[in-house]
Amino acid sequence: MLKRIDPDRALEVVLEQTPAGTVETVPVLSAAGRILAETVRADRDYPPFDRAMMDGFAVRVADAGGLVEVRGEVAAGVEPRETVAAGIAVSIMTGASCPAGTEAVVPVEDVAREGGALRLPAGLSPGRHIVPRGHERRAGDVVAAEGTPVTPLALAVLVSVGRGQVKVTVPPTLAVISTGDEVVAEGEAVGASQIRNSNGPMLAAMARELGVARVALLHARDNEAALDEALAGAADVDIALLSGGVSAGRYDLVPDAVQRAGAELLFHKVTQKPGKPLLFARRGRQLLFGLPGNPLSSNFCFHRYVAAAIRKITGRRQPAPQLGRLTEPLSVSCKRTLYLPSRVTPTETGWELAPLVVGSANIFACVEARVYVRLEPGAHDLDGGAMLPFYWM
Repeated sequence: MLKRIDPDRALEVVLEQTPAGTVETVPVLSAAGRILAETVRADRDYPPFDRAMMDGFAVRVADAGGLVEVRGEVAAGVEPRETVAAGIAVSIMTGASCPAGTEAVVPVEDVAREGGALRLPAGLSPGRHIVPRGHERRAGDVVAAEGTPVTPLALAVLVSVGRGQVKVTVPPTLAVISTGDEVVAEGEAVGASQIRNSNGPMLAAMARELGVARVALLHARDNEAALDEALAGAADVDIALLSGGVSAGRYDLVPDAVQRAGAELLFHKVTQKPGKPLLFARRGRQLLFGLPGNPLSSNFCFHRYVAAAIRKITGRRQPAPQLGRLTEPLSVSCKRTLYLPSRVTPTETGWELAPLVVGSANIFACVEARVYVRLEPGAHDLDGGAMLPFYWM
């Protein structure tokens, strides 16, 4: 087992030990929120015909400024029967297939009626208000690559190219075991020396944001029997999170409990703040994370390590750090790699950061935080305007 490793090596170990995800085929209408496990290509040209983009008239460019006779009409979804010829225009609706001979579409509001004929505007250009066949995609072109999240727009694309079923990755199952005699479940009476279980719901919500549909919330008191029972109850999930009990106190029983459950400890304690006591183990294909009990520490460790494992299993891309500019001077010192929750604001010149220097138990001060700013070990006296890397929560 590795001890007191740096956060970059810790992330490497987590990703090395995370097994590849599995794939299943689902009806396309059930694929929303999932990650594509195949590359999908266009089944034909898109649009499959020259498409009118305005309600108006299909005309020839040579008739610009002149009078034309209107013959017939083409509605969306109807095969054109008329032909556009010299002196002849065809009434056409938005989305309709342009009839043969069409060189431009003139909007209704741009023509003038003179008796039974139409006066076209001068200066028509070829292709005006027309999307030519195959302009968006040609048959065989990639429309959605493997690893693409199936957003509502992506779902519309899949349906558009005729896919009734698609291959997607299977999201992992996950259990959160909140530990501690002081922890009280939501809705239960809370004693003067007790706290409500906020970590469990928080971690479950973070997992669901990454597409994990099945999340079990468990609780274990600070004794070996309760921990053993909880770990046995979570034996069938892909990822088990234990919140609290991973440090070095008298009631920090999680490291021994994890080993009794048959898991191999891979590392314990990371040179980072918050989240130094982080534990990582593996039981067969199951990943086990021992997260510190302080809410901000637990949030950060999930954000950096658990989320990375979920992304690998589901085929999501791992995010790269971005750069932002400090809005105010910052003076901090830490012997470990420091991650500060921060507010972030978009501006015309980039992201602006307002780090929050708070204790790892103070979640109230971090409600508006959206990113973590990273600072390397040591003392930092930074002026406003200094550039720092940050990671989205």
